[in-house]
Amino acid sequence: MSKVDRLQGTSLHHQISTLIKDCIAAGRYRPGDQLPTEEALCEAHAVSRVTVRRALKSLETQGYIERQAGRGTFVSGKAEVLNMPTPIAAYLEKVAQRRALTRPVVKEFGFVSAPYDVSASLQIEEGARVLRVVRLRMMGSLPMVHSTVYLPEEIGRHFKRADFSRHPLSQLLEREGRSYSRIDMVTRARLATPAIAKLLHVAVASALVDVQRIGYDAQGAPIEFQQMQGPSDRFETHVTIKDGS
Repeated sequence: MSKVDRLQGTSLHHQISTLIKDCIAAGRYRPGDQLPTEEALCEAHAVSRVTVRRALKSLETQGYIERQAGRGTFVSGKAEVLNMPTPIAAYLEKVAQRRALTRPVVKEFGFVSAPYDVSASLQIEEGARVLRVVRLRMMGSLPMVHSTVYLPEEIGRHFKRADFSRHPLSQLLEREGRSYSRIDMVTRARLATPAIAKLLHVAVASALVDVQRIGYDAQGAPIEFQQMQGPSDRFETHVTIKDGS
C-alpha cells in the first residue's frame, strides 16, 4: 500500500480503504490472508485508530474483509477480483512499442529504506534497503508518465544510474537472469500531488491515471514494484476482449 496523502482532498479513511482494496485487487492480499493490525495501520499511515476503524468498517460493509474477535481482520472469501490473464510476451511487446515513442529521463536514483507498501509488495522486511529510481518518460519536451521503480537490494546493486537512461527495466532484469513470469497491475484514478504535478506540468489535484504493478520471476519471487502516473490524455491503457469461441 502507498501511504495516505493529506493534501489529496479525500478523507483519510477512504484513502486507506481504497489502498487496501488495491492490495486485494493486485493479489498482495488474498482471500483468507490476515491484514495488518489496527496499530500497524495507524503507524504506517500516521493516522488515528478512529480513522483506521472507519476504513475497516467500510471494507467490512462492502464485503471485502471479515473481522474476527480475538483473531484479527482477514480478507473475505467473497473478495473476488476480475482477472483477465494476458500473455506476458504480448504485454511486453505493447509496452516496448509505446516506449519507442518516448525517452526516459532519470530524476532520482539511490538506495532507500523500503516503506510499508514497497516492503509488502516485494515481500521483504519493512525498512530493508531497496533501489529507488524515479523517471519521466518524455515525448519531446512534454512529460508523458512519471514512474517510480523499487528493486530489492540484491538486484538493484548491479545497476548504475545511466542504465535506466539507456535500457528498459525488462532488459536490465533479463541481464541479471530475472525474466518476468507474471505481472500484477492495478489501475485507478489519483489526484496529482504538488510534486508530481510540477514534474508532469499539470495543475495540482488534477486527475491522473495511476498504475501500480508487481513483477515476479520464474520462481514466483517479486523482483520489482513500480508506480506509474500520467494525465489521462497522455497515459492510457487499451484492452480488447474477444470471444474465444
